[in-house]
Amino acid sequence: FRAELAGRSIVYSADTCFNPEVLDQLEERGILSAERKASLCSDCSVQPADLLLHEAGVPPTHTPISALAALPESIRRNVRLIHMSDERAAGSGFAKVRPGLEHTICIDAEPPRHAEAKQILQILQATDLFRSFDVASACDVLACIVPRSYTAGAIICRAGEAGPALLRIVRSGAVQYAGISGATRTLGYCDYFGEGEVMLTDGRHRATATAMTDVEMLEIERGDVQYLLRRRPQLLHRIQQRAQLLDHAPSWAAIGANSVFASFSMSQVTQLQSVMREETVRCGDVVWKKGKEVCDSVLVGDAELAFRELPDASGVSDEDLEPFRAGALLVNVYALEQRLPHEMTLTAVTAGTIFRIASADLFELLDHNPGAFIWMRDALVVC
Repeated sequence: FRAELAGRSIVYSADTCFNPEVLDQLEERGILSAERKASLCSDCSVQPADLLLHEAGVPPTHTPISALAALPESIRRNVRLIHMSDERAAGSGFAKVRPGLEHTICIDAEPPRHAEAKQILQILQATDLFRSFDVASACDVLACIVPRSYTAGAIICRAGEAGPALLRIVRSGAVQYAGISGATRTLGYCDYFGEGEVMLTDGRHRATATAMTDVEMLEIERGDVQYLLRRRPQLLHRIQQRAQLLDHAPSWAAIGANSVFASFSMSQVTQLQSVMREETVRCGDVVWKKGKEVCDSVLVGDAELAFRELPDASGVSDEDLEPFRAGALLVNVYALEQRLPHEMTLTAVTAGTIFRIASADLFELLDHNPGAFIWMRDALVVC
């Protein structure tokens, strides 16, 4: 691949063999077209760049040193070798890439114009709060944001204490976030917090946030956040719902008990909590009814659920009859996509809470978290 910034470039061979003699033979045998061979020889793993990282393992499956040595000096002087022993590198005439941060290769480049604004916009695009904003709205956000730095160990805010109500987005570094409920999370790039404070009026922080490293933060005052969201009632509703669940122990317990959701970053948890709709069920309540259209998924809280028809099905084991407990996610992505009917009736075995995630909200969540989609696409239950 090739990466470019401000007129400077890096090319990484990704183990692509560069050997013109072999490529000529492959063309003669009809394995490569003339166009493909020309590409492999001139604009693939070898091309002009300020840094060309190329493998040089054992030929013929890897690139021989002789092929790289025959390159024009303008390309050859920027080649750095990987995938070879120190002994072979010593006699190659090329420098070898060394492991370790102390051997980091830096290509100096002039920062592009509007670099800071671009970086802030990229951070906003990565958050569920602002990614749907149009250009005019994004300009409003840029006008409101205040960058701020915190040194390692600094208390950014303390639970229960009065202080300015700010929405804070982590720009760099790591923050330890400890909510009133006792849940502790490590926040990193693009994670945000403070939405509870900007929705409330008591002026007290709902969590303690501590800078674990030097931290760069983007902060927006309460009045500015409310102005930005006032014209977007659906987004405002999500923020209010998320603020209610922020210190809500049952939602955290359900998320933590699920093998997929437990590995989510704080930003991903934020997206998830913003679409979770809590519901209290009693023993015997019908959660899904056989024959009705599949329109949501269910994350089990402290209730227990079971399919009513399952005990009468053939070949069912005792394990299959165990009720679904905290953290179980009942989801059928295919049925949701095709708007199919439920094949069985899901009922509450014990009273408690469940969390529904509507179809549209789930697909939006999966669009931005493809790893979770891989887990769910062929599953009916993700525990």
